[in-house]
Order: sequence, then structure tokens, then C-alpha cells
Amino acid sequence: MLKKEIKGIVKNPVYYIVMILPFIITFIMSEGTKNYLLQRPEFTQKINVAKEIVLYSGQILDAKIQFAVSELNFMLLMASILIGLSVFEERRLHIWDRIVDKRKFVSVKFFAHYVFSVVMIVFNLILFAVIFDMQTPFKSILILLSMPIVSMLFGILIGLIVQNRAMLSNTILMIVMFMGFFGGALSLTSVLSNTKFMNVLMYISPLTLANKLIYKNLIHVTMGRELFIWIVFILGFAGLFIAFIERRIKNGTVI
Repeated sequence: MLKKEIKGIVKNPVYYIVMILPFIITFIMSEGTKNYLLQRPEFTQKINVAKEIVLYSGQILDAKIQFAVSELNFMLLMASILIGLSVFEERRLHIWDRIVDKRKFVSVKFFAHYVFSVVMIVFNLILFAVIFDMQTPFKSILILLSMPIVSMLFGILIGLIVQNRAMLSNTILMIVMFMGFFGGALSLTSVLSNTKFMNVLMYISPLTLANKLIYKNLIHVTMGRELFIWIVFILGFAGLFIAFIERRIKNGTVI
């Protein structure tokens, strides 16, 4: 089953497009704001205390670095569409109805797409290092590796619920785009957080916290309690969605 799933991913050109999108979008978005941060004197001052850091600081986090982090996390979340469609197609073809061990089926889907996410992370980090001279610390890599957990579980659940392919794509796309906007995928987080209202509202998106942790790590500032909050969020999200998926597997309902 796992071999078949991986083979299906390898043969699907859409996965290759999604894999390179973080770098392409980063390049396009950063070119549109080229040297923006360095032209603002308040952004070039060295910040030494964690409480003064909103979502970025210093020349090290220019537009390319900010977008590199936010676009990679955004596309990792967007990958939920791929696994959601994969699960939905199995249901549409009634393969799901004939599967005896549905937990194994879901686990295989999760593992295969998680491996794809890891490959996408590695591929883009190499490109960022070569093209943007971005060196990613180990802690930041761990944050990136935790994002697909959210993405895969969300995609699987939607794939098990919806009855229409267009509804699945539109539902996930709408939610992910909303999260992406507040997470800085469509605009510099430094611009979005210019007001106190937006600086609070941005935390609706899990991307905001994940990006902030990586930004702090890049400028060698302790992650503090926000790392604990992120771990609690990942564990809580995973536990809740696994419970929903289990209920769907048992009796075809989520609530």
C-alpha cells in the first residue's frame, strides 16, 4: 500500500510543481519589495531583547528571508489539498469502502505525504542557501518539520468529510489562503504587524507563530514561551483531529 502511494506521488507532476513553488513565490514576492526593509531606518537597528521583536528585525531578515520562511510554511500548509484530494479520490472510486484496515490506509496516506513535505523542505532550504545565502538553524528546521503534521491531518479530515471534489479544493484553499494572508505569505509580516490590532489578529493563523519562532532563531534570540505554545498547539491540534478522524473511520461521522 505504501509503495503504491509513493509511486502515485512520484508519477504525479502536480507534486513537482508544488515542491518548487515556495522558491518561485519567494523570488517574485521579494523582488516586489526589494530593499524595502533596508530603506527603513527603524528596521535596520539591532534589536537585543526578545520583547522588542515583533515578527522580524535587522538586516539579516530582509524581504527574501522573510518570504522564504513564510512561503515555505504556506506551501506546506497548502499541501493539505494534495492529501485531501488523494483521500477523496479513494472514496469516490469506492476503494475506501473495500478497505478493511482503514487506520492503516490513513496512516499510509499521512506518512507518504509527510515524506513528500520533508523532501520539499530540504529541496527549498538548499535553494534558499544557494540563492539567498540563508542558513537555517536546526531548531528552525524542526519547526518546519512540525508544520506538515497540521497540514496532513487537516487534509485527511476534509478528504473524509466532503462529498464533492470542488468543495474540497475550495474549502481547503479558502482556509489556507486566509491563514496564509495573516501568516505573511502575501505581504511582509513586518508591514502587516504595523498596528497593534493586526499584530494581534495575525495570530489567528498558526503560520504567524511558526514564522516568528523561525525569525527569532535566525537572529539568535531565545524562542521563550512561544516555543512551548507552539508545542502545545501541535499536540492539541493533532490529538483533536486524530480523534475526529477516528470517529469518522468508526461510524462515518465527525461529531
